[in-house]
Amino acid sequence: MKKRIHIPFLLICLFVTRINVAFSQSANDHIFPAAATAKPSIDFDARGFLINGKRTFLVSAGLEYARIPHQLWYDRLLRLKRAGFNCIEIYTFWNFHEPHDGVFDFAGDHDLDAFLKTVKRLNMYAIVRVGPYYCAEWDFGGYPIWLRFKDNLLVRQPNKAFEYYVDRFFDRLIPIVSNNQINHGGSVVLVQLENEHPLGWGTVMPNDYFKHLQSKALALGLQVPYFFSGLHHGSDPAGNATSFDNANRQNPWFSTEFWSVWYDYYGSSQKDADTYGRRTWKIIAHGGNGYNYYMAHGGTNFGYTNNNEDAASYDYGAAVGQTGDLRPIYYQFKRNAFFARTFQNILENSEDAGNAFSNLVTDSALKVNGRHSSDGDIAFLDNNGKNEVSTQLNIDNKQLPANGKLTLAPGEILPVVHDYQLAKGIKLNWAVARILGASVQGNTTTLVLYGKPQSQGYLQFAVSGAAKIAGGAAGFVSSGNNLALSINFNENAPVSYTFKAGGQTIRVLALSDKLADRTWFVDVNNKNYVITGPEYIAQTTIVNKHIQIETEHFWETRSTSPAWIFGEGLNKIAAVVQKSQSAHETSVPFSSAWQVKDASAAAKVNFDDQSWLKSKDAPQMGADNDLTADAWYRTTVNLGTGGEYMLKMKGGDRALVYVDDVLAASGNIHKDDFKLNLTPGKHTIAIFTAHDGRDKLFNYLGSIRDIDAKGILGEVILQQGKGTYVADWQMKPVSEADFNKVPEVLTGAQDYKIGQDAFSGHHGYAFFQARIPYSADHIPVALNFGSIDDNAHVFINGKSVFVQNGYGIPFSVPLSGILKTDGENILSVVVQNTNGTGGIDKPVEVIYNDKNRLVLNNWRMKGGPGNDQATDGWKPLNTSDISDRPAFYKNNFTVKSLNSNSKGMYRVTFNGLGHGSVWVNGYNIGRYPEKIHVNSLYIPECWLHAGANSIVIYDEDGKSPDKINISAETNASRDIIKVKF
Repeated sequence: MKKRIHIPFLLICLFVTRINVAFSQSANDHIFPAAATAKPSIDFDARGFLINGKRTFLVSAGLEYARIPHQLWYDRLLRLKRAGFNCIEIYTFWNFHEPHDGVFDFAGDHDLDAFLKTVKRLNMYAIVRVGPYYCAEWDFGGYPIWLRFKDNLLVRQPNKAFEYYVDRFFDRLIPIVSNNQINHGGSVVLVQLENEHPLGWGTVMPNDYFKHLQSKALALGLQVPYFFSGLHHGSDPAGNATSFDNANRQNPWFSTEFWSVWYDYYGSSQKDADTYGRRTWKIIAHGGNGYNYYMAHGGTNFGYTNNNEDAASYDYGAAVGQTGDLRPIYYQFKRNAFFARTFQNILENSEDAGNAFSNLVTDSALKVNGRHSSDGDIAFLDNNGKNEVSTQLNIDNKQLPANGKLTLAPGEILPVVHDYQLAKGIKLNWAVARILGASVQGNTTTLVLYGKPQSQGYLQFAVSGAAKIAGGAAGFVSSGNNLALSINFNENAPVSYTFKAGGQTIRVLALSDKLADRTWFVDVNNKNYVITGPEYIAQTTIVNKHIQIETEHFWETRSTSPAWIFGEGLNKIAAVVQKSQSAHETSVPFSSAWQVKDASAAAKVNFDDQSWLKSKDAPQMGADNDLTADAWYRTTVNLGTGGEYMLKMKGGDRALVYVDDVLAASGNIHKDDFKLNLTPGKHTIAIFTAHDGRDKLFNYLGSIRDIDAKGILGEVILQQGKGTYVADWQMKPVSEADFNKVPEVLTGAQDYKIGQDAFSGHHGYAFFQARIPYSADHIPVALNFGSIDDNAHVFINGKSVFVQNGYGIPFSVPLSGILKTDGENILSVVVQNTNGTGGIDKPVEVIYNDKNRLVLNNWRMKGGPGNDQATDGWKPLNTSDISDRPAFYKNNFTVKSLNSNSKGMYRVTFNGLGHGSVWVNGYNIGRYPEKIHVNSLYIPECWLHAGANSIVIYDEDGKSPDKINISAETNASRDIIKVKF
């Protein structure tokens, strides 16, 4: 599922095998144990995790604090906690914390310590993935841009230069993580070093680079368990496994990246909920000891933090949406989570039960597996067919439930609990019903079940001593020490069944599916409660000895509900939760006419660029320490003759070429040469470049100096005429064994067109061959390759002349002394494609020593769009101001209904705009256009003001903002309603 793999040429053969293993179930998934001092707080054995000495099932939510304003950290974490998550997994992006060389930022939105303490405040755990590489569809995979300009630096392998800067970063980062370890009173229970490295996962350390990371982290105080790269990544981590039991593994089975939906989605559906719910049940059913959804909340790529696969939104189709809304998948994950945590004593200490429960059902459409432990058993009924199945269970020679059947939906896995100690002296012998979870409330245990309205369930208890029925007597049947309960599910209200025995109270709440989604396990002043009815519960407090809850009512939800609360000795119903009377401002008009400011002054002939970065060749974007996605380049040229010229550049991505302040050409540097019609004499050439995010460099090892360069890279050529290119290519797939065997002339080959995917999206090898144009009076001196995808070995006349590692990197091959003067010259290129599309991306140009070929020198470069908040230079916008050059636009808008009781989730559309960024009240809310199916950018509510707000747009194409609007995402917007019991 990852987009691109880069691997240095000499290690290709070794790496390809390793990469395939890295994402398989056979990959090393071992975990280094905790230091002795941390073991009382966090430990594990082959069957599960132990936290503070208790068996603990880790239900973890992937979330990036870097993609959420710090004012919303608590809100997003609480939403996940309410869904049963007890753990948060995060990346600590290097370029987020050290954006400039030696300048660290751990404050405000970057305050990792504050984030981890917020996790602790919510009594949740944390898994921290410290890098130094991250991936994550984040700009440059998390590497700081300045790192690419360091000499002799090779990433992710034994290299003193790279290790020096990693150490400097770790010296600031790891102590924060270490101080927040659980054995120091914090939240951190696991740490991941590196990320998705092609060589080392789990406890595998294949070289000194891994050993260096290990020794550095340990020296800086790492004491909790840790591992390398990840554990069991995939969209269906359980796969076809029937049991995760493994005698050779002394640690739990855990998935650190359970890809739930994907990063090119916005929103998720009930179908997604069913799909990923089943995949989660498979983990639980087959002996998994925890999982981390990547992502459970995606968030936003603010500023310029997106990579080239996304823009502002990183919604991911996650359970908690970009704006904090709750999707169908959220409620399904809640069902999985609370069940796993309720019965963690079984699941974290169990073994495969084999055929122990094979006779539980006779319907061949259902498969049954089970887990057994000293704390009880769970049988899992699996309907892996396309039709629903109704059945009864064979228990003690009885068909149960006696007066109805269990109906399993297509794909549903239903757990049946057996022989579980529910409370002192009270055992749950059988639970023939869906269990949401249980809450221990002093001497009361509330067991919450759910089912379709009018369906039935069945529970059987073994009780030490006499049992006294206290509620729902009609459902109970007593026989000796056994107590049976037949359950009916009501659509609109919970049905309560209660009995007491040996000083303990068991309360069974039977809920419809709808009410199960609206049921919450909360604690107030260290006391546990079950509250059902509200759509969501935010804060809970005690006000004048009454419990007060803050509920949320989503704007598009029409139905209201009473709120029921159940605690120790408490069974109370509140009044029907009424809708807020706050006005819903679904659309926010702009307050005045738009203003505009030209952002292309750098194109003018007399512009003062003396303070800009100076270089003979054009320096790539970021060389001047600018972190934005925009840069201007300037130089001059004096032509003796006029006519049609081709401007040839290396680098990427988009470019606007101005000659003497007039737009002369536009296109993509990766793909195009730029045709210019020039007159004789002196000209000022100004080139505006912009990109849409840097590659995340998945699996790349080696130099990062020139890979995925942005802006302009190196030599720029102004050539009269269109130039000469190698033509009539032939292509033939070959095997890895043929990698260094170059035939004189390919046989059995097929025609190949430059830019064509020669591999159909798969890894493999292929030869590409063509003839080099040659004549005695026009002798080539070099070949310019614009881009080959992925790795290339170049041969001329059967002789190896060049090796290039990594895709998208332009390179030149000198021809002096290589070409034959009597006969044909054959160019052969063998390409290794490691993943995705592959081949020769751009035409191969033949270079001649030609008076019509002019190298442009003496460049000046400056990155950035300019000051978006500057107050000078603005004027009212009119139609004559819409042009072919970058421009700023600004306006104001007033949010009238923004208050503590109404939370409109506002978005700004980019209708009619080109490419660019948006600032609201000075905050950069991200890049547009989006690359997923959403046509607007989210404005975090914490960045809005009640009353006047400002908006600034920087459009790189100069497109007008007259079609954009600000409106509420109504299905995510919500009102806050206080309910008192």
